[in-house]
Amino acid sequence: MKRYAMIPLLTLTLTACGGGSDGGNNTTTQPATSMSVEGKIEQISANSVTVNGHQYQANKVQYRGFAIDPVQLQTNMMVNVSTAARAQTGAHIELEPTFTGRIEKIGEPKDTFTINGIELSFAALSPGIQNGDWVMVSSLPSANDSYKVLSVISFDFDQDGLAEAEGRISSIDFNNGTFKIGKSLTVLFDQNLVNNPKKLRNGTWVEVIGGYNEDNGVLTAEKIKLKNYNDVHGEGEIEGVVTWVATDKSAFEVNYRGTFDIHPSTKYDDGDKSSLRIGAEVEVDYIKKGDKLIAKEIEFEDDVDFDFDWDAFEFETEGTASSVNVDDETFIIKVKGKEQTIYIDAQTRFDDGLTIDTLEGERLDVEGVIISGDYVAREIEREDD
Repeated sequence: MKRYAMIPLLTLTLTACGGGSDGGNNTTTQPATSMSVEGKIEQISANSVTVNGHQYQANKVQYRGFAIDPVQLQTNMMVNVSTAARAQTGAHIELEPTFTGRIEKIGEPKDTFTINGIELSFAALSPGIQNGDWVMVSSLPSANDSYKVLSVISFDFDQDGLAEAEGRISSIDFNNGTFKIGKSLTVLFDQNLVNNPKKLRNGTWVEVIGGYNEDNGVLTAEKIKLKNYNDVHGEGEIEGVVTWVATDKSAFEVNYRGTFDIHPSTKYDDGDKSSLRIGAEVEVDYIKKGDKLIAKEIEFEDDVDFDFDWDAFEFETEGTASSVNVDDETFIIKVKGKEQTIYIDAQTRFDDGLTIDTLEGERLDVEGVIISGDYVAREIEREDD
């Protein structure tokens, strides 16, 4: 079994390959715009990785601030690449796993395993991985608060036994300091772990590092990072799953983490606007303008997550809002003729000047997704006359 040791306090420099200079001048002019690229590793060479179809040469590979040897990288590991431009030296590669921790309950049922109390499915799990091994899991979100596993890598890393879990916050309770990630993992937290506790709310995608107690299934947070795509300065590129699409195709959400607006100049590769559907895997080039993320180009992958009927987990309805609860961020509206509680979360967008304080009695058009049985609004606007 190959083991992956984390090497602290060591910067690893990779030798540049290709792209020689003209006339012997080794000075490279870097563009002012930075790039943040997130996706899975597609190919690896001696000194570079290919992510989202582009090759990057790196001078640093890290996880949690610890440098690691680039030879330990494997395909299908999720990474974030920070660079001034594509295919140039100086890229910083940060490993972006969904989970790290001790693996348990392999094959109960078949092709499944449990990590940090969350059951996952992965038919390609190495037979060399056994219960109790420490692993790094990379994945993409799937429908109904689930995960599509891309890779499971065994490695040694014992930073005081701290595990990691990423996912969408639900059932947050500030009184007892708990929330859930996925369907089953309870996180015990101190709101002082984040700079702005108001952003710690249902629907926020978080990365939690802490100690996991297998006896009670609780992850006690020592570090919480709120993750979205709005903190990119300049341009960004992500790979992920479309988790919501506006009916008029004016906007879409990726990985439950960010909503992108469609612009008349938005380009499409291997598809067109009609190909934009919930469950599709895409690569999105985007730019931040003000507080909005604008999709510059959308490339459609061949893969669609067929493990779930994604269409069954979205809804649209029109009607009058009632029983608005500002504290719980809920209201009631009829969906298919039946009164239904609608939840507002960190990804909900209000149009037409609406806020939760003004919803009572309003005739609304609500679009959203169904997550673990909850009807969660993605866009709320006034109903057209």
